[in-house]
Amino acid sequence: MTARTLTKRLYAVLLLTLGLAGGTAYLMAPRAAAADSLAGFVAVDTMPEMTSDFVLDRTGAVDVTETIRYSFDAALGERHGIYRNIVVRQGVADQPEAYRYYAMTGVSVTSPTGANANVALTDNGSTVTIKIGSANVTVRGTQTYIVKYRLANVVNDMTNSADAVNKDTAEFYYNVFTSDPISKAAATINVRGPGPATATRCTRGEVAPCDQTGAPGQSVQFRVANLNTNEDLTIALAYPRAVFGELKPDIRTGGSSLEAGPARLLTWASYGGGVLAPLLALLGMGSLVATRGRDEWYAGLTPGLTPGLPPGAGAPPIPVKRGKTPTVAVQFAPPPGVQPGLVGTIIDESADTIDVSATVIDLAVRGYLQIEELPGGGMFARTDWKLTLLRQEGPEPLRPYEQSLLNGIFSQGNPVTLSDLKNTFAQTLATVKSQMYGETLSRRWFRSSPDTTRNVWRVLSGLLVGGGIMSAFFWGTGSRAVDRTAGVGFPIPSGIVLGLGLALAGVIVGFFGNRMAAKTAEGSAVYAQSLGFKQYLVTAEAGQIRWEEAQDIFSRYLPYAIVFGVADKWANTFQQVAAAAAAAGQQIMMPSWYIYQGSMFPDFSSITNGVDSFSTTASGTFQSTPGSSGGSGFGSSGGSFSGGGIGGSSSGSW
Repeated sequence: MTARTLTKRLYAVLLLTLGLAGGTAYLMAPRAAAADSLAGFVAVDTMPEMTSDFVLDRTGAVDVTETIRYSFDAALGERHGIYRNIVVRQGVADQPEAYRYYAMTGVSVTSPTGANANVALTDNGSTVTIKIGSANVTVRGTQTYIVKYRLANVVNDMTNSADAVNKDTAEFYYNVFTSDPISKAAATINVRGPGPATATRCTRGEVAPCDQTGAPGQSVQFRVANLNTNEDLTIALAYPRAVFGELKPDIRTGGSSLEAGPARLLTWASYGGGVLAPLLALLGMGSLVATRGRDEWYAGLTPGLTPGLPPGAGAPPIPVKRGKTPTVAVQFAPPPGVQPGLVGTIIDESADTIDVSATVIDLAVRGYLQIEELPGGGMFARTDWKLTLLRQEGPEPLRPYEQSLLNGIFSQGNPVTLSDLKNTFAQTLATVKSQMYGETLSRRWFRSSPDTTRNVWRVLSGLLVGGGIMSAFFWGTGSRAVDRTAGVGFPIPSGIVLGLGLALAGVIVGFFGNRMAAKTAEGSAVYAQSLGFKQYLVTAEAGQIRWEEAQDIFSRYLPYAIVFGVADKWANTFQQVAAAAAAAGQQIMMPSWYIYQGSMFPDFSSITNGVDSFSTTASGTFQSTPGSSGGSGFGSSGGSFSGGGIGGSSSGSW
């Protein structure tokens, strides 16, 4: 039995339990009218005749041949064959964790009437189902099937049994039919042992005897007529102990229903999977990150430089290499043609909400909109911002993500307040982020979207972690019994090891998967330029900035400083520039794209604080979605002989 079969069985048991519960409730519900309407008509299959031949050998096994005449009731619809449920495992009295096992082998089926005799076996735990027929072939009328199989260890050694009348005997005490839903017009049981039987007994139902042909001998025959639905039939034959060899029941304690071989295979597969899964994940993902998850760089070029011509435009191919970020030089300007939001995306390979907020500020700097602080309750307190659209077109076309952002902000009118966008901007935000990733792809900074790459690995990680949890839940406890049958005595069940191993592998895949978004050589060049520009924003000195250029440089570079998280440092630098200019009798004009509630004098820190506060608030506002609430829909807030033997069987059609 495979692990897949066991898993299917767990679900089958759950579904069967739910089905039985629903069926029981259905059957118990009142339906007198329905019963009256169906009175006198019940569609059922029957067995006109069934003959069971049992041949015992000296090992205590029995070879069974069942000759079954089966009548299919056409009123039940299309049918494909029959099935036989044969008991192969039974509990042991006073040993709750033990069961007796009768190994079934040599199953074969033929049909003298030409019915399809394909066989499929299903181990259900206590029984094995012999399913006869084909799903592609229908069967009707009355058909004959000859079913053969062998059961081991069915004869009981009564030498030390307190129940035996004669201690020097062996018994074949067998339930021929148990709770069989198919009625039988005639049933014949033939038993042949390795010696003559010394005593016999056959009972149908609770106490009714069977008809026995002749005196006990080496061959014994029992007959019954009109065996009703679910009426049991049990036989018992005693033989001299000497006609058998060693008789030893196959008792299995604390183990599973599997044979030792399959149990060992399943146990070691679970242990091996639990150990190997995280190791393979570590080796595999580590190798992928080392070979595919590292950024490319142009070989032989200074970091930040590019060949100048795009591939295929006449430029000779430049070799690339993979590796860590080399030392970069200070850049006194941002990468040409790269807006602040895209710089933020290339820096951390993620289009974050702060990158979108910085894009809003950049659009304001470029004259597309104006941002005005609205005073709050206290002096200079900011509670909201008014956004006013100034133009929709400029000297250069807006990028798709910039146009979507501008349209989304003013979709409700012009002007709008930042608070107006709360709970309504999330869809626009998702679109803008997606277009920002698309922009990085169109510029060949990545071979695939970093977000898509991470999501693929996150899904795989989630599947492994989920599979591990499911394995530990459904297989963890059950595997302990299989481990015992396999003879493996580790303290932690193999199912738990497998579950933990898969979950750990999922964590490893998720950890390394987040590092699989690698930049191309072109993207790495932009990345190096961005890092170099960040160094300039951090290290720039007031004396290096000309007064007449201060306002323009401050505004143009402020969105980049916000993306880099160095806006305070950039503002302090310009406060020094403004102070030096004021000491020299010069005044630096404040930018008009942001109207602030601070000092009437040049105050770069106040503007920066306001812009930074706007950016932070906007990030939260853009992501907000409406909440949900629930409420009432009504507007207010000594046991019998029969069935006591070993084994058993039942029948049906499918």
